[in-house]
Amino acid sequence: MKNKIYYIIGIVFLTVALSGCSDFLDVADKGSASSAEFPSTADEASLMLTSSYAGSHTQGLYTFYWLPMGIYLYDHTSDTDGSYDSRATQMSNNTNTDCPYNTQTYSDVMRWIQLSNAALEGIEKVRAIHPADSVKLNYMKGQALFNRALAYWHGQIFFEIESKAGGLGLPLIDKVPKTIDDMMPQRATTKDSWNFIISTLNEAIPLLKGYNTDLTRATEWAAKGLLAKSYMQARYPKKAVPVLEDIINHSGKILVATSIYENMFYADEKNEFNKENLYEIDMTTNINQNGPWGGYTTGSGMPMVFAPWPLNLDFRDKASTTSYDIITNSTGGWGNNYVHDANVARFGFALPAPGNRIHNPNFVKSAARSITNIPWIIDPAYTAQSNDIRTNKKADPRLYVSAGQPYVDTFKDALGRETFYDRSPALNNMPQVLSWNHKKFTNRLGTESQLNFSSPANYPIIRLADIYLLYAEALKDSLPSKALEYVNKVHRRAYNYPVDSPSPVDYTSFTDATMAQAGDHLHNDVLKYERWAELFAEGQWWFDVRRWEIGKEEVAYYKATRSGTLVYNGIGYYVQPIPKTEIERYHGNLQQSEGY
Repeated sequence: MKNKIYYIIGIVFLTVALSGCSDFLDVADKGSASSAEFPSTADEASLMLTSSYAGSHTQGLYTFYWLPMGIYLYDHTSDTDGSYDSRATQMSNNTNTDCPYNTQTYSDVMRWIQLSNAALEGIEKVRAIHPADSVKLNYMKGQALFNRALAYWHGQIFFEIESKAGGLGLPLIDKVPKTIDDMMPQRATTKDSWNFIISTLNEAIPLLKGYNTDLTRATEWAAKGLLAKSYMQARYPKKAVPVLEDIINHSGKILVATSIYENMFYADEKNEFNKENLYEIDMTTNINQNGPWGGYTTGSGMPMVFAPWPLNLDFRDKASTTSYDIITNSTGGWGNNYVHDANVARFGFALPAPGNRIHNPNFVKSAARSITNIPWIIDPAYTAQSNDIRTNKKADPRLYVSAGQPYVDTFKDALGRETFYDRSPALNNMPQVLSWNHKKFTNRLGTESQLNFSSPANYPIIRLADIYLLYAEALKDSLPSKALEYVNKVHRRAYNYPVDSPSPVDYTSFTDATMAQAGDHLHNDVLKYERWAELFAEGQWWFDVRRWEIGKEEVAYYKATRSGTLVYNGIGYYVQPIPKTEIERYHGNLQQSEGY
């Protein structure tokens, strides 16, 4: 069983109330908590720390919006099967200032920061009362500092203006606001914002040293991993190198076997919290809450949005032998997002879409339906070509970890039967669209509704493959041979070769051809391609696109979404607007992001 962290709504709100102005709790009810009394023990401070962990489990973040209504749209991991609400402008990297998803994400990032600051103040309050508990409190402080840094990390990736151009980051808040002025800090510079994250992590690391057994919580290596990523994102690669080397040489982390890697994203408990992951957001199905609505939850509703479409084995047979039935099964979720077709091609899968299904000459109407006994199938020659590409690794094997191919790949339907991935009904009149289904973080053993829209799939935030590739990036110009070896370690694992020995799939230079197509700017860029392929659909590529400022090249490659042609709009491509409601709260005194 998972070592679960339970998030309690009452405690979350109690944390904020007790840490703000005391007037709110000047009450006569003796059964109520008092700001003068709470927290007064290490156990009570621990409740506040738990609330800081709850900051990641909110609608704007890992409970609902972060991937499907955020990063997947900005970096074109996803296309959508329709032009939905504000997602249409988000996919065009031109988010509206009143976009509800962007607004909720901003609000929840700031709430996460607030919860972490409240925990830090509570910990220090208890320390003054019980100095003998300092060792325990130091560990708690290190965790709260990590959570605050992680919250800022998420906020910077959406709302900072690019470092190379100078610009603005987030307001820097290191204490619980006590006055109106405290509640309306101005945006710091981008440089100061990253330096704040870095200093927070440097404060946390010695407090977390030696605490590495409870992987549901911040560890020394989680903090060092986030520090290394922050150094790279802030464009301090020389400072990142010793931290990356410390992780590689002393953390005990390894690239797990291919068989584990292929199964670590799907709520398979024996493969979560494995020896590769430095930190992951822990999720657990919440049987008492239906989906991500209504506050805090221990599970995630994100897979509900990009739930795969199972082929309905019981669809109607039609008399005609020249057309096919478009009746499909419910996803058990929304199924709004599918993998953008350009991503399938970038992995090296060069076949077009299979086109219309054809009549199955071997169908036995009186027999039970199965994937081999259905009235309509795709051309068997197409299936054979697809399987040849997969078996002989003519496409990157990581494609099949990340995405499900309609009518070729299988998973379980709501009745537990083996069925094919299908296409969204909205795309059945567009046979030229590939529309591969999202696979990472989804339920392969049934439908999302069977999980109560509360998925237990964990989200890896930092894992060793990411660290290896960042190390290669930092060394690429000074020690290219060593850097290339760390790229090859990750590449070998993808192809199921021993990671520390030369293999037939090794790159010989950083400009070798990759699986990306000719004309794609990743075709001869080994480092960028490997980061894209290895971390696909994990919410990391948007970080890289922004760090390298390759938005113009990405627009040229993806070209369009279902919502229209993509247009590169300069610096505005990389940053989301500060929500209109937040600007209004500041009476217009909070500076908006450039381009909005």
